[in-house]
Amino acid sequence: MKKRYIYSVLFGVPGLVIALVFAFLVFGAGAGFLWIFVYGDNPWPASAENILPATFAAAFLAAWLMVTVAGFIFGKRLEAEPGVSGRHIMTSVVATVVPVVLIILHQYSVGNIGTKHVSMICSDFCRSKGYSASVMPPRDSNDRTCTCLDSDGREATKTILKK
Repeated sequence: MKKRYIYSVLFGVPGLVIALVFAFLVFGAGAGFLWIFVYGDNPWPASAENILPATFAAAFLAAWLMVTVAGFIFGKRLEAEPGVSGRHIMTSVVATVVPVVLIILHQYSVGNIGTKHVSMICSDFCRSKGYSASVMPPRDSNDRTCTCLDSDGREATKTILKK
């Protein structure tokens, strides 16, 4: 197999993850721009619901295509040399694994995966009892008292969450 195709894959696989992160950043920036400068807190038109996903897809495909084409060009330049560099393969593996691990660690730290944070347990408890809100003491107090609030914002019930 020609090096141009091998390097397209070596660049394209980590480029997939990097393009995904880039697309989320573009999506967030676009949504933030529309919120702050265009629509604000007013109801957004249906066109915004089409523009933002289309922007996400375009940013993702453009970034992934650019990285893959860069790999193709890089591989084409190296075709005169024999074999594929082990260092390049390891760089590709590391460039694929590190962003995925960082994403997983971030999602774990914010509580989207793994054990739920105490404040989320409190919120779920209060919602299951029919209350509209919940509050917890500051994190550094080590107090695990969950207070459920009624629709007027008054304390309705308290419970101590188990560890």
